[in-house]
Amino acid sequence: MNRKAHLIAAILVGLATPSAALAEPACYDAKVRALPVDQVPSEIGDCGSDCIIMSWPWFVDLQVKRVIDGALPGKMVRALTIQHTYHVSREGIWLLRRNTAGGYNVVVPEDGAALPRCSAGGASVEPYIRPGDGQTLDDLRDAGIRRYGHRTN
Repeated sequence: MNRKAHLIAAILVGLATPSAALAEPACYDAKVRALPVDQVPSEIGDCGSDCIIMSWPWFVDLQVKRVIDGALPGKMVRALTIQHTYHVSREGIWLLRRNTAGGYNVVVPEDGAALPRCSAGGASVEPYIRPGDGQTLDDLRDAGIRRYGHRTN
């Protein structure tokens, strides 16, 4: 692998990819029909002139219209996703996995395969983005808003 390929791989792994963040086989805790009402990209540091970042962690606020499977504590959910740009601004089905930060990661099946519901009492997974010492996920979200803005519906 050449230097450029190593750099791209290191950046993507360093940010945490969905498959790397899951400690057990992919599953979901809640399947919901929801509308994305706010979308904020996380801030990404400068990776140099010879790399391309295609997808990275985003904060997405979902207004839940209906819980199809599982349970949620409320009708508004702040979730972390891995995406390239703003998500479609219409209602859709979202699969959510509890993370150790007290929120949810959006999970997407690989190759269109159906995902099972996680076992009751199953462990939470690491969030797609982890704050540094003395930081919270809200701090990272605020930094993303300051740098890139956000898109509300």
